[in-house]
Amino acid sequence: MIDNNLNNTDDELSLLEVFDFFKENYRKILLSGFIGGVLGGAYAFIVPPKYQATANIQVAKVANSDVETPNILLEKLQMPMYYSQNSFVSCKVEDSIEPGNVIAKSIKPALAKNAPIISISYKAKNVEDAKKCLESVLNDIRISQNEIAKPILEQRKNQLATLKSKLESAEQITKILSSKKPNFDFSDSKFSASTLLLATTLSKENEVKDLRTQISDLEIALTEPQTKEAYLTTPIYAPNIKVEPKRSLITLGAVFGGLVLMVGYLLFRKSWIKLKEANK
Repeated sequence: MIDNNLNNTDDELSLLEVFDFFKENYRKILLSGFIGGVLGGAYAFIVPPKYQATANIQVAKVANSDVETPNILLEKLQMPMYYSQNSFVSCKVEDSIEPGNVIAKSIKPALAKNAPIISISYKAKNVEDAKKCLESVLNDIRISQNEIAKPILEQRKNQLATLKSKLESAEQITKILSSKKPNFDFSDSKFSASTLLLATTLSKENEVKDLRTQISDLEIALTEPQTKEAYLTTPIYAPNIKVEPKRSLITLGAVFGGLVLMVGYLLFRKSWIKLKEANK
């Protein structure tokens, strides 16, 4: 029972000490918060504003197949070595120690949840600079994916050339066979040859139709949108709206920081004085 009373007394003393502390120092604490707010507000107005541009990118395709998966592209965009000197200049980071690393961290690549689309964004001192940076990054993606697509595209073009060559041969043979008239007189000893000629002619005509269909399908597959380099799904979104600095948040943070710093300083000073008095 006595212990409980002692604990209650200690709690009351602690609360009284806290109350007395703030009563004695509230002017200093509030002044520190005010000064912090003024400094924070001044900083927020001095810092140059930044604008953001956002781009949504679809990977390159050959014959309606992705040249590389969006996940692979996402990983590549996080690699500093992926970006060209042109991008360093366009993003205005050429003077940085690691310009590629700056771009990789700044564009924040992300994969859309419900579509194979990569989203990237960039902040700059004006809208045009932000857009130029993203356009340059898109160009880097195109150069990289065009190199990957090159052998695939060549293979498809060779396949198309082979099909056209086969079609030309089949059409010539069909033309020759069609010029010969088969004789279906059952008493004729050449009846079997005529039957074979007809069967061969029909077979070649079917082959010609099939080859034409394959060629048509492949030609369509090798044109847009089935075959296309990396592209923007929508125009780059770059509203003329400042995204940084967030002045209200900076000011509030500075006020809070000023309050905390002053409280910390006063508590430290009080503890130091008590320690010195105890050592006397």
